[in-house]
Amino acid sequence: MFCKALGALSTYQPLRDSALPWLYTIAAHRLADHYRSQRPVASLEVAGSVSDGRPTPADVAVSRDLVRQVWDAAERLPDSQRQALWLRFGEDREYTEIANSLGRSVEAVKLLVHRGAKSVRMRMQLAERPARTVAGVAAVAGGGRAGGLVGLA
Repeated sequence: MFCKALGALSTYQPLRDSALPWLYTIAAHRLADHYRSQRPVASLEVAGSVSDGRPTPADVAVSRDLVRQVWDAAERLPDSQRQALWLRFGEDREYTEIANSLGRSVEAVKLLVHRGAKSVRMRMQLAERPARTVAGVAAVAGGGRAGGLVGLA
């Protein structure tokens, strides 16, 4: 630091009574130079592989396909469940708004949404599994409390 100040002595212009502001400026620039030299530098190959956080076109396509599959599975629900699911997730409405639209209580709407989502989830899981015997599918679909629906709620 002293060497830098001595080297810059020719640039000193005594505008004030003290040289301290001039020395502080030299020290601050020296400190900034030090931290700037310590900053990690990434290569262009690494910088090119960093994601910008936006989904890739493939991710968008997979997401759209999954949404289409979910709504296809919802088409097979009873009308009341399908309407409740659409109003809740398709139109992003609150339960009270849905209850007023359908002429039902809020608790009834919550139950419709829950049962509809559970049915869609079960259909989606069954569609992902390889073909099984009729007995295996019946055990999963109708197993009751102790059956295959544990963990789907």
